Amino acid sequence: MAKDSYDDLGVSASKSGLHEVLSSAGLEHSDGYFAQLSADVAGDDSFVSVLHCDGAGTKSIVPYLYFRETGDRSLFAGLSQDALVMNLDDIYCVGEPVHLLLANTIGRNTSHIDDAAIGEIISSYKRLVEMLQGHGIPIQMSGGETADCGDITRTLLVDAVVMARIARESLIQADSIKPGDVIVGLSSTGQATYEPEPNSGIGSNGLTLARHCLLKNEYRTTYPEVCDPQLAKDVAYRGAFGVCDTPDGLGMSVGKALASPTRTYAPVLRDIFRKSASAISGVVHLTGGAQTKMLRFGKGNHYVKDSLFPTPPLFSLIQETADVPWRDMYKVFNMGHRMELYVDEDAVSSVVETAGGYNIDARVVGRVEAGEGEENSLSLSSEHGSFSYTLDTI
Repeated sequence: MAKDSYDDLGVSASKSGLHEVLSSAGLEHSDGYFAQLSADVAGDDSFVSVLHCDGAGTKSIVPYLYFRETGDRSLFAGLSQDALVMNLDDIYCVGEPVHLLLANTIGRNTSHIDDAAIGEIISSYKRLVEMLQGHGIPIQMSGGETADCGDITRTLLVDAVVMARIARESLIQADSIKPGDVIVGLSSTGQATYEPEPNSGIGSNGLTLARHCLLKNEYRTTYPEVCDPQLAKDVAYRGAFGVCDTPDGLGMSVGKALASPTRTYAPVLRDIFRKSASAISGVVHLTGGAQTKMLRFGKGNHYVKDSLFPTPPLFSLIQETADVPWRDMYKVFNMGHRMELYVDEDAVSSVVETAGGYNIDARVVGRVEAGEGEENSLSLSSEHGSFSYTLDTI
């Protein structure tokens, strides 16, 4: 990526080096599925199990800064949703689970994160699970661990583990994505029927870049615990805003926009699977790698995205404030839709209608064509230019 972008902040959007290490160790085998499958924990050969772990990442720094600036701990609550959804929605890309079990892990520095902040997170897990159950998602909350580890955690780390059981006959293999498939994107912004307030669309990817691009430099000195001391001064906290500032067009404060909880699409996907399962080739959660994520699935596919959603205000603000190349923006951020379904053309209207029932905008964002050779490629055309990507260029 360009200088002063993600790499300079010590983060990789593609994690290509990590993928190589895992592959060489024989530990990265998904058999073409979006998540790793295992033998069923109940010993039933007609089912598989999925054990998935992920978390909110550096997003936890935003609620911390908001609390230090305002005394308001409420934004900590969204971190439970971030941690859960990063697991839950990956699992739903593999198929509809019949059982889901959630456990949470929290690492904190007690000098900065008090019990009341932890209480916000745990209480939110309970409310979120009850909301999902009310929409027919078969999830239960198990135990968890809160570790006081100030020597290794500067502020707060919020992670979760989710276990699922999925019937083999319901599995969706992303490697089945093929030429002729239509790509339907589900919007990451707006307010779904099951959300209490509008969503900025940020999700839980790219927060390191977003935070350092938007937030002002004085945070580095006032709250040194929110910054890696090894980072160069010209890349860390180089923005123009405080967490309480509300720039024109954003519709909410910068802090609330960055902390906006990651939207789950589980209720929508559950309904789509039940209506159109036979028409679905693949489901891709646009997390690490963002709009280039699908390059890891299928063989010899040329992915064409030429009808993307308009760029949400938060992403435009990030780009404008820090002059991040648009090509990089599409590799780091979802840019307006965070879930993609690869379907037969005849199923498009049903998918769009189902999402609309939850007040989530859905649209055809592109298609799959036959590529040249066995390598996948992506051609992305947007209001900000046209860009080409392959796995070895992200």
